[in-house]
Amino acid sequence: MVRLSGTFVLVLCDDPAVKEAELLALRKYAKSVDTRALSCVLCKPVICEIPGGSDSVTLHTPIGIHTVEDTSISDLLVHWIAEQQQRNDLCLRERPRIGILAAQSNVRDGGWPAYSGDAPTVHAVLEAGGWPCLIPTLPLIEGYDPLQLLSDDHAFALLFRVIWPVVRELDGLILTGGGDLTSCLYSQQPHPQTEAPNAWRDVWERYVALLAWLLCIPTLGICRGMQLMNVALGGTLYQDLRAQWPKERPSLLRHRARGRVSSSNWVTHPIQLARPDSRLAVAVRGRGTLDRPYLDAVLSMHHQAVEELAPGMEMAATSPDGVIEAFEETAATRWWVGAQFHPEWMTHLNWALGLFIALIDASRGYITIARDEIETMLDEIQAWLRQHDRALNAGSAPSAELAQMQSHGLRSALTLQRNAV
Repeated sequence: MVRLSGTFVLVLCDDPAVKEAELLALRKYAKSVDTRALSCVLCKPVICEIPGGSDSVTLHTPIGIHTVEDTSISDLLVHWIAEQQQRNDLCLRERPRIGILAAQSNVRDGGWPAYSGDAPTVHAVLEAGGWPCLIPTLPLIEGYDPLQLLSDDHAFALLFRVIWPVVRELDGLILTGGGDLTSCLYSQQPHPQTEAPNAWRDVWERYVALLAWLLCIPTLGICRGMQLMNVALGGTLYQDLRAQWPKERPSLLRHRARGRVSSSNWVTHPIQLARPDSRLAVAVRGRGTLDRPYLDAVLSMHHQAVEELAPGMEMAATSPDGVIEAFEETAATRWWVGAQFHPEWMTHLNWALGLFIALIDASRGYITIARDEIETMLDEIQAWLRQHDRALNAGSAPSAELAQMQSHGLRSALTLQRNAV
């Protein structure tokens, strides 16, 4: 019985070199032993232990042994990162690097093209203790329709080689507000009220969000960013609340100002927090001891909203009319929070700054897998992304198909030979 970083792998082998190994080292080790005798419990609760330094093993739950190929790439990474965060020798970064994607825009005087990050978000990250890292959403292939990346393997490979090293160096991520998302990213035709999308930004942010989810990088989505997080993992949107809000639901509040938004016509409304122990509730409570069941007034600037939550997400807040105002990932390993409102404009309030501080705290403690180990899994990571793309291209109901992918996933880098029994 070999202990692999808290997980036990059954190896029927007389090789005296068999000893404690790192989890990802199993891939190399499996090639040197009789893989027909190799089994694993990576995706199950720990069912055995070594009591008192003895070599014997105690089985706590007779749930059986599961083969290595039962473990998805997402399950493997969650397991590894959770284990690393339990170590006592962690080197916490003083100012974690927080990625903020910068969309293409124009400087008003002269119309000069520019890539600009959201200034209030940049300031909020710095004030909360992080270091903002702007990532331009470049059109990597001039004249190319970026939505073709969903089916063009060659172009996708080019994009991945650019995006991957950027994401791998992040400690946290913020997906900011902005224009409407491309509706094909959630298998819908565009509604007449949907604004023209920025396709390159949509594609960049979708792949970055998927990689952040896979690598358990702490992520905060604001307004459009929350919508993109939901869509990337298989959720859907109301493309226009006024036109598509169900008649049987409560009457809609106003969720955005008429005309050009300014400090004189901001729209605010209260929100109800779903649970006192949610990540959102803990963040906005800050260091206080009293639970905060609601926020009196949040800044609202949107006409689209989450319709169906992606698999694995749970509602964290709603407005009085029932619009989903926040959600978060249910898995304990992932700090993955979406807010439909705009805390970056209200950081003079403790609860708003508290949301950014919570992200920075999660990012400061985030431990990534060593580069030499994670790089051995790039083929599986790319295949995982492409499986999401294929589900989207198939035009199937994204939630059901992506839920199955996230629970079972692709076979990881630890995959055994298919003919092994």
